[in-house]
Amino acid sequence: MKKMLGLLALSVTTLLCAASPSTPSSTDTLYFSDDESVTITPPAGPRIARSWNPFITADFIYWTVRQDGMFHAVSGVGPNVGKGSVHDLGWKTDPGFKVGLGCNLPHDGWDLFAEYTWIQSSASDSTSASNLISYWSINAVPASPLTHSHASWDIHFNDLHLELARNSYLSQYLKLRIHVGLQGSWIDQDYHVHQTLTDGSSARLSLNQDFWGIGLRAGLNTAWQFTHNFSFYGNLAAAILWGQFDLDRKDRATVNNVTTTNIHTGVNPHTFEPVLSLGAGLKWEIWFSQDRFHIAFAAGWEHQIWILQNEFIKVPTETDHIGDLVLQGLTIGGRLDF
Repeated sequence: MKKMLGLLALSVTTLLCAASPSTPSSTDTLYFSDDESVTITPPAGPRIARSWNPFITADFIYWTVRQDGMFHAVSGVGPNVGKGSVHDLGWKTDPGFKVGLGCNLPHDGWDLFAEYTWIQSSASDSTSASNLISYWSINAVPASPLTHSHASWDIHFNDLHLELARNSYLSQYLKLRIHVGLQGSWIDQDYHVHQTLTDGSSARLSLNQDFWGIGLRAGLNTAWQFTHNFSFYGNLAAAILWGQFDLDRKDRATVNNVTTTNIHTGVNPHTFEPVLSLGAGLKWEIWFSQDRFHIAFAAGWEHQIWILQNEFIKVPTETDHIGDLVLQGLTIGGRLDF
């Protein structure tokens, strides 16, 4: 039976090979063609009436920057007490910017684009309450309740990415820009906690985290054109950065006006950092001066999530102080092709 099945399979394969030409015809397109008439997804620009055309972009961003695991104190602790709360930082929204430089290439509608993003943000919180304890295990501090807790945090965010892309029509009114490239980032954070205990002593926690990373980035940008000038856009990108953290921690206790440093340590681990970006909004664009210039304006909402970016040094009892870094908010910008 096995011999019969083998002979049957060999016979079918021979017949199929005999029915197919051994060499492709001159009209076949295999993996590459210089024939400019072969257009599957025609380039979608935007382009102007030049072979090479550079373009610049500028965006105003108004984002909130938040990070998980930044609690500093807990109230409502003790027998038969009323409901308290876990005290987190008071997050706010801050301005920043993006600037970009690109060039449409004369080859198949490809473009090169580089963009830099900058934002600086800070957050703080203070609380005074009875039945208050620390959310941090600040070493060698007497284990008595707190009367006051104050925490502050600041971040400097810098991000640069380089894209090789092609924008093309999927249909008459739908454009798709696929891009691949590199991303480089450096993010500096500082976190401080100052707490006063009921016996008059105090404790201070100082944490520093600096990160740099570089890696591959890819994604797609879509434009849903509903008039000649207006479109909805939706962008998605993902990156994995290989980088290094520079981490430091310092714990100090002040008792009877004598300050003692109980922990002073640091570490510089290398790791991977996954990043996801998502944005959507409305765009308006126009060509003018006999199509020698193009200008576009867009407004939308953007999200970025840096997975497990919180790598502040923790002692074994502080396992809850981990989490993601999230940036989100309004993005308003423009583009000029010249």
